[in-house]
Amino acid sequence: MNIYINNKEYALEQAVTISDALSRVPNIPTTGIAIALNNEVVPATEWGKKVLADGDKLTVIKAFYGG
Repeated sequence: MNIYINNKEYALEQAVTISDALSRVPNIPTTGIAIALNNEVVPATEWGKKVLADGDKLTVIKAFYGG
């Protein structure tokens, strides 16, 4: 199956959760971020429960200080 993370395509061998997908993709932090799945924010408490489907699009947003 193929998913997209920040508009980059990744091939995964099976359905995985958001947490699983993040752990398999290099250079994506797992703290200090927000995740949107198909343009809907997913609470961090749901990342280990929400199973991704072929073609799903994840947007990873990193929080930072500044103004």
